[in-house]
Amino acid sequence: MKKTVKGAINPDLVKKYRGKCLEDSTFRIAMNAVTRGNLQDIALNRDVLNSNNWTFSTEIEEKPDISDQKRSGTCWMFADLNWLRTFTMKAWKIEKLEFSHNYVMFYDKLEKANYYLEKLMDMLDQDIDDRRVRFILDNPSPDGGEWHMIVNLINKYGLVPKEVMPDTWNRENSRFINELVGYKIREAFARMRAMAAEGTDHDAIREYKTSMMNTIYRILATCMGVPPTTFNWSFKDKDKKYHQETDITPQAFYEKYVGLNLDTCYTLASCPAHGMEYGRMYTIDLFNNMVGGHDWHWLNVPVKELKKIALKMLKKGDAVLFGCDVTQESHSKEGIMAPEVFDYSLVFQTPFEMDKTNRLNLGQSRLTHSMVLTGVEIIDKKPVRWKVENSWGTEVGQKGFFVMTDAWFDAHVLDLIVPQKYMPNKFAEPFNQDPILLPPWHIMA
Repeated sequence: MKKTVKGAINPDLVKKYRGKCLEDSTFRIAMNAVTRGNLQDIALNRDVLNSNNWTFSTEIEEKPDISDQKRSGTCWMFADLNWLRTFTMKAWKIEKLEFSHNYVMFYDKLEKANYYLEKLMDMLDQDIDDRRVRFILDNPSPDGGEWHMIVNLINKYGLVPKEVMPDTWNRENSRFINELVGYKIREAFARMRAMAAEGTDHDAIREYKTSMMNTIYRILATCMGVPPTTFNWSFKDKDKKYHQETDITPQAFYEKYVGLNLDTCYTLASCPAHGMEYGRMYTIDLFNNMVGGHDWHWLNVPVKELKKIALKMLKKGDAVLFGCDVTQESHSKEGIMAPEVFDYSLVFQTPFEMDKTNRLNLGQSRLTHSMVLTGVEIIDKKPVRWKVENSWGTEVGQKGFFVMTDAWFDAHVLDLIVPQKYMPNKFAEPFNQDPILLPPWHIMA
């Protein structure tokens, strides 16, 4: 007779599970529906869909075209550039404008490769299974990023309009660049470890690393083109006035046409996870894209503080850059972000009821996406829904725009980028704290 192992599923339990399902008519209805179609479409809560219309009492005047990151994980880059273009469109009365994501992504990939190779050079004597070593090697050419990374890139390389360096196939399909660059980084690490084991001096190892960076530049330039150092550009504003630039540098272009001092934009986050205190500064290890660049420093505050600032910015006519977990309670096709947007509890006859803290603590939720707030509906002096500019093209939502309920803001918004003029005075002193270092696999990375 086979020994029964404590905790194992035995045939009697399977029979019991099966019987409970089959005797329940609601299970049969749910099974028949869900096995034949998209679960989210089947479970879509009609009441939530009907209650979220697309009117907003406050909207920014600029009406930018929706961008499309396509098959790349660069939402942060798209959201950041989408936000920055609203300042240019307002100041210069431009109706349509996109900055070149291809240009920015080129330098992001180049700088990240250099950053990770430098970090790996400091780890040549570490065990190959050291968790920090493994963290880099598991994804040495990541698409992801945050606000401080666009600050680093623009401060060093400036910006160019999209028509100056248009999208390439490899910008839109970043997997292949990531595989090639990742291969060379791993190859370089293997060679540098061998050199160190052979007693090669540090200068020679660094010379090899520099030669590998030349190879990586060539790969990126082959896949994405060579970024311009100067360019010509012209446009007509809403008043039909003609503007022309000749031989302008990307740095001069940013300074003239955007001009926002990126070093005075702050990150406020609301992360009520285990060990995270409000009023404290945090940063994340190995979460950068540039040697010598800014690290990501953010102040943890209650979500109501983020909401106050977002409302103030929109009322003053400025869009709002924010980060969230878009994977939670969000229907992409309809463009609705709302708690209970899916009737999963009805379909599966079980509640789904973790709060924000438990979702973050237990890995159900994390920072996954960046977007831009461009409007808000206010009733009785309180926000009830928000207009969101996404970067997934025009085939989702209302031609690329989403509607977010105020309850979803509370539940899933995690950070906000705040220009200095909107920064509350009460947060100035906490920003002088030395930040607490969090591990690179933290939920906010």
